This record gives sequence, C-alpha cells and structure tokens, in this order.
Amino acid sequence: MNKFQKKNFILFVIGRIVSLLGSGIQMVAMPLFILDLTGSGTKMGLFAMISMIPALLMAPFAGVLGDRFNRRNIMVIMDYTRGVLILFLAYLTFTDNITLSILFGMQVIISLFDSLFGAATSAMIPDLVPEKDLMKAVSTTESASSAAMIVGPVLGGVIYGLLGMKWVFLLNGISFILSGFSEMFIKYNKTSKLESKINAKIIFDDIKDSIKFIFKNDVLRNLMIMAIFLNFLFNPMFVVLFPYTFREVIGFSPQQYGLLETMWTLGIMIGNILLGLFFSNSENKKLMKNGIYGMVGMNLLLSLFLIPQIRNNFTIWKIFLIVGTIIIIMGLTNAFVNTPISVFFQRIIPNEKRSKIFSVIGVLFQAATPIGMALMGLLVDRYEVHILFIILAILILLDVLIFSKKLDNIDFNPSLENE
Repeated sequence: MNKFQKKNFILFVIGRIVSLLGSGIQMVAMPLFILDLTGSGTKMGLFAMISMIPALLMAPFAGVLGDRFNRRNIMVIMDYTRGVLILFLAYLTFTDNITLSILFGMQVIISLFDSLFGAATSAMIPDLVPEKDLMKAVSTTESASSAAMIVGPVLGGVIYGLLGMKWVFLLNGISFILSGFSEMFIKYNKTSKLESKINAKIIFDDIKDSIKFIFKNDVLRNLMIMAIFLNFLFNPMFVVLFPYTFREVIGFSPQQYGLLETMWTLGIMIGNILLGLFFSNSENKKLMKNGIYGMVGMNLLLSLFLIPQIRNNFTIWKIFLIVGTIIIIMGLTNAFVNTPISVFFQRIIPNEKRSKIFSVIGVLFQAATPIGMALMGLLVDRYEVHILFIILAILILLDVLIFSKKLDNIDFNPSLENE
C-alpha cells in the first residue's frame, strides 16, 4: 500500500473501531436491561428477532444502493443518523420515559440503518487496498473490530452495572457521531460503472441478478446451505440462550457477563492476527475445515460442562474461567472459517456488483435466524438450559458432518471474476 492507501485504510478502520466500541457496550447491556425489566426470555428473544428482521428485509435494497452511490457517503450519513437516534434514547432514559414499545420501535429503525451501513462497508475494502494486500487488510480490519468488541462489552457490563442504561445509550450515541466524523476524511471516489439513478425495476432486477450469480456458483450455493443451518442454531444460542443462562440461571453479575462476551471476540481477534501473520497464503479450504471442526468440538465440550451435575462442582469464578476459555477457542476457530470465506467473496465478486451480492448473501445466511431467536426465547422459559445446549450441539455436529463431505469437492480458487 502507498501512503494515500494507508491513510484511507487507517481512517476506515478507525471509524469502524469507534462505532463498534459503542455497539459493544450496548450489545451486552441491552439483553440485561430487558431481562431486568421483564425477567422474560421470550421477550428477550422477541427483541433479538425484531433487531434482525428489518435489517434482513432491507439488505438487498441496501446492497443496490451501495453499488450505485458513494459508499463513503453512505457510511458517514448512517453513522450520524444512528448516533442521533441513540442519543434520543439516552434522553428518554434519563427522563424516565423509556418503554419496551419505544425500544422495540427504535430498534426497527436502527436495524434498517445498520443494513445500509453494512452494505457499504463490506464492499469498500477492495477499493481501498491492492488485491495482494487483501487478506492482510481483511484480517487487520477484523482484528481491529474484534479489539473494539472486546473492550466494548467489558465497558458495557461495568457501565450498566454501575450507572445504568442511560449512560450506555449516551456513550453509544457519541461513538457513532465520532465514527461518522472520522469517516468524513476518507478520500474515496465511487468506482462503480452503474448509473446512480434508482427505481423499483432497477432494484428488483439487481436483486434477481445477485441471486442468479450466487446460485450459479457451486461454492456459494453449498456455503449458503451450510450457513443457513449453522446460523439458525448458533446465533440464537449466543444472542438468547447465553445471556439467559449465565445471567438468570448461573447468576453472573453484569460485569462478569460483559467479560464473558469479550471472550468470543478476543478469540476472533487472536485468530485473525494468526491469519494475517502466519496463514495469509494458506489454502482457504484447509483453514475453513480446521475452523469448523474446532468450533463444533468446543461447542460440544461447552454443552457437556453446563450439565448441572458437572457445573455445580465449581465456584462461579471457576465456571467463568472454564467457559471463557472454551469461548476464546471457539472464537479463534470461527476466524479461521469466516475470514477466508470473506476474502474469497471479495476476490470473486466484481466491484460494481459487490454491495448488492454481499447483501443478498447476508440475507440468505441469516434468513432462518430470526425464527431461531424467537423459538429459543420461548424454549428458555420452558426447558432446562443445559438440555437446550446439548440439543443444539448435536444438531450443529450433524450439520457439519453432512457438509464436510461436500466441502472436499468445493473449488475455492477464485475463477468467477469474468463470468
């Protein structure tokens, strides 16, 4: 990278770090806040579902916009807008006017803007760095993002436990404003060859073109099938089952739970550092297989440890250390799955199609997740949590065993750029 590219890339990463720091604070505090308000896993699952559905519905349209308009400008506008909305939530909380209905309604709006922001940022990295530096750039971005998401949840648990939700909203809102300010200094010229005009026909034609591109390729299609099932199982476990188990059942404090949330991200950061330093030239397929098997193995170990007859032999801090270690290793192996896939996608998808195809991929990857979150919210109020962990671990293992046979026949060489 030359000096100009380095400056742009650093500003891009700083913007993400600042924004994610605030998001990490709120990510931990929000489920704890809802649990403290209601004590209901069902309502927590409903909130998680509401957080995701608007983003999924908006994503294909956001991708079309990301390919036809300046991606840097979209990032800046979305950060400022989200910052103002979250500061408004802070005001309502400071004045004791916050309600669950307001939280749910505002989350719908914020999720829509999250989708627009994500479509722009996910497609920008190849425009900021040379292709030879792409793996390092992606792993650096992910490592920096992980660092922010390590600090954020710790602060979230501490701030929520000591000062309450109003300060969580305030700090998150400020972080989005600062992120938008940083991104304004990125020198970015729109490189898309597509026209900037937009209408319903263009949007739906672009979405149809994206779906056709994805399902025409064996690698994308097979990854899609595996990801749909894995996300249906994994995401509800982390978003709904984890906070309910460790806060309500085991009795972690907000600070302990905040620290536990950082373990996953710490593992992802370590994994991305290892990828950038030692494995940037390794075969994607081998990295991905090792990562998947590592995640599944650690998840099975976690589910067995949470059986009451086993976990009750340990003090709460020993439980924290054991579970935290398992989650760090799971996060590390997750990086060996997600980062190679991300680099592969960045390489094979043409620039003028990148935002819309990434958005459609994201929708398909997450399509079943809201259903899983709502279902998990209902189940945690009715069944022992260790039983749910064991059932999920078995289902995830079966999914990976079925997919591993197909993975051996997948060609990860990026040969689709000219198709």
